[in-house]
Amino acid sequence: MIKEGKPEVAKMSAIHQELKDEIQESWQVSEAAVQLFKESMPNILALVNEKFRLEKPNSDNHVILQNLDFLLDAHRHFGKTLLAAYQFRLWHSLIDEAICYAQSVRSRGLDERYFSRMLKTWIIALHSYIRPPEVNELTQPLAWFSSNVQGLFQLDIQEEILSHKASELLNLLLKNERDNAGEMISSFSQEKNSNEALINELFLPILWEIGRLWRDNQISVADEHLAVANLRSIYQVYFRSRPSEKRRNQEITVCCVPGEEHEVSAELLSLYLESRGWPVNFIGHSTPEDEIIRMMERNTPFVLILSVILISHLPALVSVVQGLREHIPSLKILAGGSALRQAKEIVREIVDGMPDSFEECHDMLSDMVNAHA
Repeated sequence: MIKEGKPEVAKMSAIHQELKDEIQESWQVSEAAVQLFKESMPNILALVNEKFRLEKPNSDNHVILQNLDFLLDAHRHFGKTLLAAYQFRLWHSLIDEAICYAQSVRSRGLDERYFSRMLKTWIIALHSYIRPPEVNELTQPLAWFSSNVQGLFQLDIQEEILSHKASELLNLLLKNERDNAGEMISSFSQEKNSNEALINELFLPILWEIGRLWRDNQISVADEHLAVANLRSIYQVYFRSRPSEKRRNQEITVCCVPGEEHEVSAELLSLYLESRGWPVNFIGHSTPEDEIIRMMERNTPFVLILSVILISHLPALVSVVQGLREHIPSLKILAGGSALRQAKEIVREIVDGMPDSFEECHDMLSDMVNAHA
């Protein structure tokens, strides 16, 4: 959330840009180094986590021990993000992820000392399993972060401020006032008369805000799950109670990439496309790559839409697309999700389209039908 006080926000932006300007564009991580990291990551992650599990309680690390489960999962996500950054040279995105990481641990009472120790532990673990020269390539970004810990901890991720309507709806979801929230959706729909406005002005901003509140330790995991469950219930009822456009013949499949757990926006896209007349199979999350390929071979849709929210899952996106191209060369594949904003040039080369909005996705599908006719 953007804090009040424009001069402070400008200062934070300047520091952010200064850090980004320092990134060594000449950093090179070879394919051999990436492969070694990928193969060794389970062992490296286990070593990093073991270092923190073995902490003996004392006044200096009691906050670490209080948040240990959160931190162990954060280490896992950090490792997957490192892999994506290594593989696709997403150094600027890695800085944003590190700032987000620092903000989330700071909100739980941890300071620069933890973040510095975490980075040094990763460097030690990398040296334990990978030899030079590859380990030298892999530790460059971590060493840079380690020397800029103080600067990273001064920054906040700047977020869009929710509209009054969206804030009001989110408050109802968090208080479990589902009926009142449903009435608000109906009123908003009558006023705007547009599913796109409902999605872009309420549903999607609220989803991101729920994630931010949890990240910044302003709501609990239980609060997050309650709000998301209430939102899903409301938009499912809304879309299934409204008439859809004339049904089309071309079947669409929507699926999260392997490992991507954030399926709500993909489900919302599925319901929106159904309202526009597309027959949709929504697979959701947690489907392994080989199962996705088998499903597409067994019942090949007109188009497969893959959703990827976190940059840590970009390697999974590339892998599943390559597998699909090998087994079903004729399959049309679209990819969407916030991670693609940071890797458009990489993904554009392997998919048939990257819609930036739900409406653009519908238009892109319509163009494909016309081209196929």
